[in-house]
Amino acid sequence: MLSGKNKKCFIKFFTLSVQCLYASFWTTPAWAVQTHGGAEGLVSHQVGHILFFIGMVFLLVRQHQSRLTGPGWREFKVFLILVILWNCLTFIGHWFREVVDMDKFVQDNGHMVGYQITNTFDLIFYITRLDHILLVPAFLFLLMALRRWGQSS
Repeated sequence: MLSGKNKKCFIKFFTLSVQCLYASFWTTPAWAVQTHGGAEGLVSHQVGHILFFIGMVFLLVRQHQSRLTGPGWREFKVFLILVILWNCLTFIGHWFREVVDMDKFVQDNGHMVGYQITNTFDLIFYITRLDHILLVPAFLFLLMALRRWGQSS
């Protein structure tokens, strides 16, 4: 027989497990592309990128001015540089998306499944869509910095 405290923990665990099972069987597709709706959505999103860019540049400058060189700071610097580059790439890609020819997108059942590259603009636009190539390593460097800081404290 379970005690009062153990019974409450078991009930919470069981309830959470049932909710997770329910959510995993009755889900809807979550597409990786998010539209912003109208010019005001794009502009506010772009302002967010600009503010994020300014924040990351500020942190990079402050790190340089403070001459922080202990464990983890080099990794954090690489993280900041990659995030700054990611912001630039994504910012450009959002603007390019507004002028790209919609006929270049290959669709299957109403979903975009490909993109036709026929000129330099198309290639640059396609490269801007591969922003995860910068963002994933950025967060790996952040993780390495956090681990080093955690080990040194």
